Amino acid sequence: MTAERKIQRFSLSWRIQHFLLMVSVTLLIITGFALKYHNTWLGRFLIFLEGGFEARGTLHRISAVLLFITAVYHLIYIIFTREERAEFKELLPMKKDFSDFVESVRYDIGKNEKPPMYGRYSYKEKIQYWFFFLFVVLMILSGIVLWFHNYFFGVLPKWFFDLSQALHSATATLIITFLVLWHLYLVHLSPSNFPINTSFWDGYVSEEWLRENHYLEYLAKVNPEGKDKGEDEQ
Repeated sequence: MTAERKIQRFSLSWRIQHFLLMVSVTLLIITGFALKYHNTWLGRFLIFLEGGFEARGTLHRISAVLLFITAVYHLIYIIFTREERAEFKELLPMKKDFSDFVESVRYDIGKNEKPPMYGRYSYKEKIQYWFFFLFVVLMILSGIVLWFHNYFFGVLPKWFFDLSQALHSATATLIITFLVLWHLYLVHLSPSNFPINTSFWDGYVSEEWLRENHYLEYLAKVNPEGKDKGEDEQ
């Protein structure tokens, strides 16, 4: 038996950015949850694990700085590297994404025999990217206001701090919901990826996976002549 062929899908820099984002957001969620629900048994338990209330605050701020560094790293990489500019262009919404959505719904309800053919990123992955982009921007801006509230109290009205607090808390809740109910399932728990898609770690996917989930990218990378293997077997 021949070993299954692996195709590199994500570069080392992309994987580093994803890892930093994963670590910072996870720590922010845990430490933020402990503060928001500090009067519950779970909140008190998390604060205990984090080394106490003051240590929780320090860990939360360190995680916030890490998230900010990751965001800046991502922006610099997009602006100054050819690789990431090309990657970013693939994430921009296109007219095909809307037709793909319609065809995907028709496939799900049994109106189409086959799902739409996706390129490097499907409309689902683009929605994930841009929603998370918005979430990160909102968390950073509202977090800065809350962190340096002593300074901003002299120049901003109180309602602005109340708004920042509500926005910070609501955005964090949306991030948790988004990660658990969509990202975790779509990337790792869906039938084609279960129990885990390891490409976020090593950057590689199988040729069969690429062909099944991103057929147009498969054609560009593996089969540029556009002739599917199945055609040779017929």
